[in-house]
Amino acid sequence: MKRATDFMTENSNDDTRSAKAADTEIDLSSPGARLKAERERQGFEEEELATKLHITRHYLRAIEEDAYDKLPGVVFARGYVRNYCLLLEMPTEPLMTMFEALVETARKEKEVEGVPKRKLTRVDRNQRWLSLSLFVFVSLFGVLWFLNG
Repeated sequence: MKRATDFMTENSNDDTRSAKAADTEIDLSSPGARLKAERERQGFEEEELATKLHITRHYLRAIEEDAYDKLPGVVFARGYVRNYCLLLEMPTEPLMTMFEALVETARKEKEVEGVPKRKLTRVDRNQRWLSLSLFVFVSLFGVLWFLNG
């Protein structure tokens, strides 16, 4: 018959295994995921870290989700990620390299998409007609002046 301590030891071993499995399931291939994992490992809450970094929780979540388009610009995002690393006392170079690769990939994707054509507005259409009408009027005036002259 098993003792209560044996049962508790088995359960704690199962808990340790499941915690290790959960740790291995975290995708650490992005800077945001690494920062989030380190923040949770050190026991910081989102609000606390956002306050220390002087950014909103919305920006902190955007960094952790690698949604850098939700931040005010790449320059700001670069600074936020670097300061986040420094606050958590992590080495900045590997994360900044990953960050730069993500930014470069996003820039290339944007280039491939190209600039979308904008639809002509009413003002644009009116401006075309006005320019055409002015050209015709000036041309007719020139022709009439030449013939009378």
